Amino acid sequence: MDILDQVMKVIIKVDRNYGKKIAKEGPAPEIAPAECNAITGEGYRVGYSKAEIMPEFESGRDFWIAGHGSGHKMDGIISPVYVSAVWVDCGNDEGMIWLNADIIGMTRIEINKIRSMIMASDIIKGCKLINFSVTHSHSGIDTLGYWGKPFASIPADGKDPAYMEMLMNKSLKVAEEAYLNRKKGKLYNGRILIKDGLTTRRGFTDKHEYLTRLRFAPDDNSNEIWIMNFGGHPNSLGGANRKLSGEYPYFMRELITEKKGADVIFTIGAIGAMDCAHLSDDNLECVKLQGKMIAEASFEIENETELKPEIKYIQQPFYLNVDNYVLTLLAILKRMSFKAYPCKDSLTGIMMETELTYMIIGGQKFVLLPGESFVSTVYGSYMSAEVAPTEKSPEINPTPLCEICGDPDIIAVGNSNDMTGYVVPPNDFILNKTQPFLNGTKDKNGLNHYHETNSMGYETQRIIADTFKSVVERMK
Repeated sequence: MDILDQVMKVIIKVDRNYGKKIAKEGPAPEIAPAECNAITGEGYRVGYSKAEIMPEFESGRDFWIAGHGSGHKMDGIISPVYVSAVWVDCGNDEGMIWLNADIIGMTRIEINKIRSMIMASDIIKGCKLINFSVTHSHSGIDTLGYWGKPFASIPADGKDPAYMEMLMNKSLKVAEEAYLNRKKGKLYNGRILIKDGLTTRRGFTDKHEYLTRLRFAPDDNSNEIWIMNFGGHPNSLGGANRKLSGEYPYFMRELITEKKGADVIFTIGAIGAMDCAHLSDDNLECVKLQGKMIAEASFEIENETELKPEIKYIQQPFYLNVDNYVLTLLAILKRMSFKAYPCKDSLTGIMMETELTYMIIGGQKFVLLPGESFVSTVYGSYMSAEVAPTEKSPEINPTPLCEICGDPDIIAVGNSNDMTGYVVPPNDFILNKTQPFLNGTKDKNGLNHYHETNSMGYETQRIIADTFKSVVERMK
């Protein structure tokens, strides 16, 4: 028997014992339905700020690259990385902060600490909503705890406490500066199809290759502020890379600022198993060309509509079953921030609290999701039973989110306010039979099912869809 089969048996036993221990602590607190809120006024005011979040290489501390294999020690810099923020209000005393960072992701526990810091600020007044999204750069620093030096395929914590503190402090700083920098202006919404801008190795029938943009034009003709979204992984520097980079979002933003004088926040879409187009065999050149491709596409957006000054939102916490034995072990070992609650329906006996946010800004719908959703879970086009690795009908899959809210043009923002792993449709979900969640497996079509190993489990999409349905009904 493979030694990793034996390791897996030990992990499962440890996790289930942990689940029994958590069950003795009593039932999980009930989560109440969040209220629908609105921010209205006579016209938009938006402010922007950004700050570098660079590691202190001169300190002699080790920094670990997040996003490919574990144990990749960083040894240099390709590009700087940033945290940025926009403040958005409708001309009155209430508004929202939207933060974005060039990192792989962060847990809701750390994000709630940042929220607490912002709400305690003596500078920011009337903040009603705080969102924290990421570019999901695979050449950033480990901010989760998955990517330190591994032992027996189990990663060590690669987070650096001083770096995490700096990231939180810089997040507060840019939030305050964005609030102070708010200006009156008009907000526009547009999108463009980037044909062949994405690629996948999971056989999707629809890649949803749309680049979307909110464009704020200040009345004083100062720098515009763009909030952009595209559904491709920033991962093309590859697993052999050992240098810090913001990957294609960095080069995209730089070109937009150079050519258009705009400040840019870039968010990822439904990026599960979805990569940007392969544009060069030289990885660095490929990343630069990806940034150029997306920037130049944004210059061609013509179908803009002006948005009315209104923001409606529901930010809903919910419990998510945790089936993933390996991630549970990392939580037990305190290699990432995690709070377990008892769950009778999960393989491990535990669940976690996460959240999603449904926003409508001037009529444009957004759903901010905690994980990396497969595109079909948001926009539809499921695999048929003949193609699916499970050979099961797409009817077993939940209703796609765009159908739940009745809008095929909803903008999905991934890895927002938490990072909970991949969201895979049930009829496309298979696990390694002897090493579930530890190693991937190949399906009948020869395709690698790595993504399930970094998912919370089979029920993830259903729970998210059910939560979203409840939120949409309350928004009405």
